[in-house]
Amino acid sequence: MPEQPDPFELFGLESSTPSATQATPSVAPSTAANESVKQNAEAPADAPAPSVSNGGGGDEEFVAVKGGRGGRGGRWALLLGVPLLVIALVIAAAGFWVKGKIDPGSPGAEVAFTITKGATTSQIATALAEKKIVSSATVFEWYVKWKGGDPFQAGDYEGLRVNSSMGDVVDILKAGPPPPKTVSFLVREGLWVSEFRKLVLEKFPTMDPAALDAALANTHPSLQPAGSSNLEGFLFPATYEIAQQDVGNAQKLIDQMIAAFDRVSQVEGLPDAPAKLKGVAGSKVISPYEALIVASLVESEAKVDEDRPKIARVIYNRLARGETLGIDASVLYALQKRKANLTDSDLKTDSPYNTRLKKGLPPAPINSPGQASINAALNPVPGDWLFYVLTDKDGHHYFTNSQSDFNRAVADAKARGVF
Repeated sequence: MPEQPDPFELFGLESSTPSATQATPSVAPSTAANESVKQNAEAPADAPAPSVSNGGGGDEEFVAVKGGRGGRGGRWALLLGVPLLVIALVIAAAGFWVKGKIDPGSPGAEVAFTITKGATTSQIATALAEKKIVSSATVFEWYVKWKGGDPFQAGDYEGLRVNSSMGDVVDILKAGPPPPKTVSFLVREGLWVSEFRKLVLEKFPTMDPAALDAALANTHPSLQPAGSSNLEGFLFPATYEIAQQDVGNAQKLIDQMIAAFDRVSQVEGLPDAPAKLKGVAGSKVISPYEALIVASLVESEAKVDEDRPKIARVIYNRLARGETLGIDASVLYALQKRKANLTDSDLKTDSPYNTRLKKGLPPAPINSPGQASINAALNPVPGDWLFYVLTDKDGHHYFTNSQSDFNRAVADAKARGVF
């Protein structure tokens, strides 16, 4: 029978059993052998016979192999363990590779990244890998399934970098995109629509002038008179934050401003003007739109807040008496010119907005009044004043119900260089 190969020799390992070249153990004298025979003779008949070598002779030896069949089995167990060790090493190497994919090390430059509406996690993973934000789209998908966090919100993301760790990427995506970048746009009180239009086109050069004109003509607030296309008075003055993607959208801008006007008018009670102002102009009923016209007149005349409700009272007192309002700001609106002094020719301008010549309110607001002026128009303070004149350079007015007192105050103000 051919010899069995030794697995230790196959892998270059040293055997743990004695080799054939080792010294044999010493053997007991023959008397010991005779004694053994004697003992065997005395043994019971059914006792197993001792093992005897086929070689014969008194010098034969019996060497026991430690462990019997167990020695060879242990060697084969070790042999089978080698592939298992290889598998374990492969698994460890794969784990090390995956770990390197999950966290590749030092992040690089920041990268703009956008998730489109309806994008799947697989599509997002592919896009991240294409921009080298993550090192493997497949591993990122596995990572998200393991850690959770999806679905991710559509939008523009910031803070993502080349070679980012997948944990950092998931944290940023889970937080959602930051608010859209905006452009601040200030519309101050008292602007005419014509001035507003010029301001918009200067601020947003990509806006189409024709689209802006269309938005101004075709937008109709709830308080606008039927058949009117005049937005004067409705473009509420405030600071607006315009989303970057909407800076050229005229209709969105106008809608945003009208929405702001609607909110303020509701807060101040402008739709309830007839009830709030009952009797302030004698028998005349003041409609919400007429209250807005008064607010625009107050806005053009008042310089300090404490004067606003007094100026409103002067306007209502003059309306009750059927007198002209004599507000020069309305003449400037008729001329569509901003100037410090009006000439005699200016004051004779034939226009429904010339309150020096025409009785009653002008046909529409003469600017966009702020909230303080709308509040003053709806809440005039009690008083019998019919005149007011600027009395200092800080903007305060002097109020009186006497024409002669008014003339004296005008002369005094001119003498002091107020105007």
